[in-house]
Amino acid sequence: MLTIFFLLMAIVFGLVFFTGGGKPEPKLGIDLQGGTRVTLTARTPDGSAPAKDQLDKAKQIIEQRVNGLGVGGSEVITDGNNLVITVPGTDGRQARSLGQTARLYVRPVETVQPATPQQPTTPPADQTAAQAIAAAKAVRQAPAGDAATNQAAVAKLTPQLAKTDCSAGATDPLQGNDDPSQYLVSCSQDGTQVYLLGPQIIDGRDIADASATTSSQGGAWIVNVEFRNRAKDFWPQYTGANIGKQTAFTLDSRVVSAPQIQGAINTPSTEISGNFNQSGAKDLANVLKYGSLPLSFSSSDAETVSATLGLASLRAGLIAGAIGLIAVLAYALLYYRMLGFLTMLSLIVAGMMVYGIMVLLGRYIGFTLDLSGIAGLIIGIGMTADSFVVYFERIKDEMREGRSFRSAVPRGWVRARRTIWSGNAVSFIAAAAIYFLAIGEVRGFAFTLGLTTILDIVVVFLVTHPLVALASRSSFLSKPSVNGLGAVTDVAKERRQAAADAASLQKETV
Repeated sequence: MLTIFFLLMAIVFGLVFFTGGGKPEPKLGIDLQGGTRVTLTARTPDGSAPAKDQLDKAKQIIEQRVNGLGVGGSEVITDGNNLVITVPGTDGRQARSLGQTARLYVRPVETVQPATPQQPTTPPADQTAAQAIAAAKAVRQAPAGDAATNQAAVAKLTPQLAKTDCSAGATDPLQGNDDPSQYLVSCSQDGTQVYLLGPQIIDGRDIADASATTSSQGGAWIVNVEFRNRAKDFWPQYTGANIGKQTAFTLDSRVVSAPQIQGAINTPSTEISGNFNQSGAKDLANVLKYGSLPLSFSSSDAETVSATLGLASLRAGLIAGAIGLIAVLAYALLYYRMLGFLTMLSLIVAGMMVYGIMVLLGRYIGFTLDLSGIAGLIIGIGMTADSFVVYFERIKDEMREGRSFRSAVPRGWVRARRTIWSGNAVSFIAAAAIYFLAIGEVRGFAFTLGLTTILDIVVVFLVTHPLVALASRSSFLSKPSVNGLGAVTDVAKERRQAAADAASLQKETV
């Protein structure tokens, strides 16, 4: 058992020191290290103020996207007609991706050509967002209908391909506000291509699930999209009937990818390829999975915010934890002596394991340790100590019944482990319920509490019990003056003597 635990610890710290840059530091939350704030301003096609239910729905979806990133410690609040997103750290890219409108459409490609560099233009100072959107629609969109209408739309928009500014610094008033039922002139996300696209054939609301993965050909990052509803049956039919044609995936009025259909895709899913890196593919999958926002937003520049509590609070929390740990250890050493020393060893390795796992969780799923999370860890120390007390008291009970220290350990363990399982199961269920029902920092508290509950069982089963079993087989550690069990050893001797006397008397009587 001990070998298994130390093998697990070696794996954890091997990952800590030899992956992800090898920096053995957990990711801290906003309250401890500060963060980056991005303000999202709603943009409606007619320039009117957004409805409250639209803002509430947008906030709810963004919070789902935050949760989809793991325990990130991000905050989403409504400020008037704006949504304010704050994420830990100094990278504002993640906050911007959370506010992505994510209006995804699949559109057939009518024609495509390289984007032509344009002279930068400045929009009129008095032009409202609604006027800008209407002006962009007038030149970059045209209605669809019968064959003559479609031909007229293509003829009208084709000259616009050479006039559209696709440069990285160009602002797009149509972003997330194009009419999906009309033809559209749109740029690729990297700004190198400009497309004339037909009306949408699949709506992003028909996406059942999305996940980031690597392609089997070349290992590039892609987003795998699974359709539902009408799109589930339409996609195989469409790809079978349009082999050789290009089909574009547009996100917020920009072309993410426009692959050529090589053959019928007989599954209700497809892949979106692009110049994705790992984080870009995961961010896109995350926003597609939880649906599009009911409003489009323009985002402000990323703003750095200072820690709401600061490192002084972190230091105070760690000092409180250390004092609590020392008090527990002092009590255990005074009351249980050798068993208390084994408790100290178990708590030390448990703390090391928790720290290593915190570092890895911050590195791979974005878990951030905030002050509420530290509170969960401190409570976890107390729960781990509870398990030791239950075990040791069971051993004492067995010795009071006349058994030696060596024979009391396995019997006491059989009785104690059932109680330890039950107690930790209740704590874990409570932590899980809080995690899934609560929001914000409370989730961090529930997460660390649930994690330490699991580790409590691991440490008691793989470390504490094997150490106590080894100690019971040692003649030196079995001495009552060393193991701190002198009082119950005396009781055990008296019980054994009494039992022997009773047996002798019964024999003489017979």
